Formats: sequence, structure tokens, C-alpha cells
Amino acid sequence: MKSFFLIVIVFSKTFFYILWSFLQPSRLQELVQKWAQSAMRSFGYKVQIHGEPPPLENRAMILVGNHMSYLDIVLLMSVTRGIVFIAKNEVRNWPIIGYGAARAKTIFVERDNKENRAQVRLQIAQQLKQYQSKVVVFPSGTTTLDEDRPWKRGIFEVAAEAGLPVKAFHLDYSPRRESAYIDDDSLIGQMKLQSDLKNKQAVLTWLDEYNVDDVAVNAENIRQKVVAQFK
Repeated sequence: MKSFFLIVIVFSKTFFYILWSFLQPSRLQELVQKWAQSAMRSFGYKVQIHGEPPPLENRAMILVGNHMSYLDIVLLMSVTRGIVFIAKNEVRNWPIIGYGAARAKTIFVERDNKENRAQVRLQIAQQLKQYQSKVVVFPSGTTTLDEDRPWKRGIFEVAAEAGLPVKAFHLDYSPRRESAYIDDDSLIGQMKLQSDLKNKQAVLTWLDEYNVDDVAVNAENIRQKVVAQFK
């Protein structure tokens, strides 16, 4: 019963903030952040932030880091305004949350569609140029506990071509596995699990900012910097 109420609360708040964003479109970024902060509180996570965050002013930048849970997006939105995400196309179909993601200008990608990936790269470049956005990318392309696979290089090619800085981050949770969303985990199942966890913590660590001059080398070096944060 407790898990049922948690799910209802999170989905209800999501619907409320979506509606509010239509009533006050000029406050969209603020409302997205307030929704994310409210969601993290509902899930019962105490948030810790370390390191130097991205600059507040409008400045085109690419943020890259490890991907462990569906909570990653919520956590990042709760502490940083004006960021845009790239997500798998399936997220678009998640009840209410998918619509909220679209409302927050998430860029959706079909993983197995090469033409779509090319279109996404064009969308990223346009988004950065037009809005001076901070685009968040999880270069692993999937959720994992250890980030031990080589990262996809597409976003680093975008950074090199556009001369944009890349800022790294590391995400972690306690308890780690129970907070993750990997393998055959289901969204509703994991949301139910959140209600039974105690003393939960979400930790965001901002790492250095890099200029990409060698795509392959920089992608791997940055991945190693992120992996080194695991304890």
C-alpha cells in the first residue's frame, strides 16, 4: 500500500507541474527544477552535491557522465536549470513522465536507427546553437552499475566539430543496486522498491571541464575519470 501511494504521489505531481507549465510557460525551467526536487523528496533521497557546477549563465556545453538509474535525470534536473536530455525513444511512452520529458524538450533517439542518430546529432547542434543549452548525454547508451564499457563517441564528435566544452559528472546512490534501473528492471517495479528503502542518498559529483581535440582519446580519458569516482 505504501508503494502504491508513492507511485500516485509522483505521477500526480508530474501531472500538476505539466499543467502549471502550460499556465506559466515563461517559468518552464524553474518549474522543471521544482518538479525534480519534489520528486527526489517523494522518493526519500537526501541529495549531496560535490565539485564545481556548470556556470549558471547561458553557455553552450555538453555534460557527460555515468548512467545508473531513471533517477539520474530527476537528480540532475533537481540541481541544474536549463539542461536538455537525450533519452531512448521508449521513455516517450512512459505514462505521464514521458509527456513531461517531451515538455522539457528532451531529445528522443531510436537506438537501432542510424538515420535517427544522425538526426539527433543535428538536433543537438541546433539546440546548442539556438538556445545556448547544456545538453546532458549518457555516452554508455544504457544503464549500468560500473560503466566499464567504452563510451559511444558521437557526442564527442559533436563537441569537437562545434568547439564546445565537455563537462563530466559522476552519479551514485546508496543503496546502489536497489536504486539502479538495469537489466530486466521495470519502471513500476523499481518505483515500488523505492518505498521500502531506508536512509537513501543520491550523490552528484561535478568533475572537470574538457576541450575535445582527439575524439577517441578524450572519450576514453573522460570515462576513466568518471569510473575512478566509484568507491
